[in-house]
Amino acid sequence: MTAFKMTALVAALASALALTGVAPAMADEATGKKMAPRHGISFDVGSKRAVSYYLGKGGICNLTVLMADSTELDAVKGAATRVTIPVIPAKTARIDTAEGKTLEFKCAPSATAMTVKVLEQVAVVVPKG
Repeated sequence: MTAFKMTALVAALASALALTGVAPAMADEATGKKMAPRHGISFDVGSKRAVSYYLGKGGICNLTVLMADSTELDAVKGAATRVTIPVIPAKTARIDTAEGKTLEFKCAPSATAMTVKVLEQVAVVVPKG
């Protein structure tokens, strides 16, 4: 094997290995973070820190979300805002933030799981015509 072919093979393998790490991250971002009943998750939403969990009761996802300002030290200061929402299976609930982000929660059938995605709000101007 020539030096050129060996370099090309090493580059191809390195690219494939790099992409295997990127694909799951992109898939997680597209489908959202999974939540299990009674298991909280935390995530950043702009300058806010959010913690959410849900309880499955009667086939409905009873969602609780707490949001507070966070600092670069990951310490939460000030009071948190708490929101509790019942989410019907196969339906979504959305919470908008002041920074133009939206939290989208989706309840799985029989309230067996939930997913959360952070969405960007984009304003659209419709031309008159």
